[in-house]
Amino acid sequence: MEKKLIVLVLIALIAGLGGGYGLGYVIYQPQIQNLQEDLNNLNDKLDTINSTLRNTQSSVMSLQNELSTLNSEVTSLNSTVETMENRTWHEAYHIDATSDVRTDTFLIKGKWVRIRWYMLGEYSSSWIDIWIYYSNGTLYADRGSSGIFSSYACDLAIVEPNTEYYLEIETYEVTEYSITIWEYY
Repeated sequence: MEKKLIVLVLIALIAGLGGGYGLGYVIYQPQIQNLQEDLNNLNDKLDTINSTLRNTQSSVMSLQNELSTLNSEVTSLNSTVETMENRTWHEAYHIDATSDVRTDTFLIKGKWVRIRWYMLGEYSSSWIDIWIYYSNGTLYADRGSSGIFSSYACDLAIVEPNTEYYLEIETYEVTEYSITIWEYY
C-alpha cells in the first residue's frame, strides 16, 4: 500500500506540476504577447521620435550655419561701411577738351573710381566714348553717352589699385566736354 500511495502521490505531483505549468502558460501567455507587442510599439515610436529629433537637430544646425554666415556677411558689410565712412573722394584726373584725345597716364590709388563727364553736342546724334586703359594698353572699361547735352557719372571697382591708367576719348559732333575721375581711398 505504501508503494501505491507513493506512486499515487508521485502521479498527483507530476499531474499538478504539469497542470500548473500548462494552466500558467494558458493564462499568462496572452498577457506576455500583449506586453511584447506594446514593447515593440514603444520601440517603433521611440525610433520615430529619434529620427524626427535627428532631422530637427540637422535643420537647427543648418539654420545656425546660415545665421552664422549671414552674421559674418553683415559684420563684413559693417566693416566696409565703416571703412568707407573714413575715406574721401580725391580727384585723380581732369580734362577739358573739344576733340578726340589720348591722355597721359595717371595713378589710381584707391579701389573705387567715379567718372563724371559733361558733353555739349551740336546735334542729337552727337556722342562721346571714353575708353579706360591700363598703362600697358589693355582695355579696362568703356563708357559713353550721346545727345545735344549730356551729363553722366559711373562708378567702377578697380581690380588693381596703385596702377597707372590712361583715357582715350572719341567724339562725334561734340563742341566741348569735361571729364573728371575721382578715386575713393
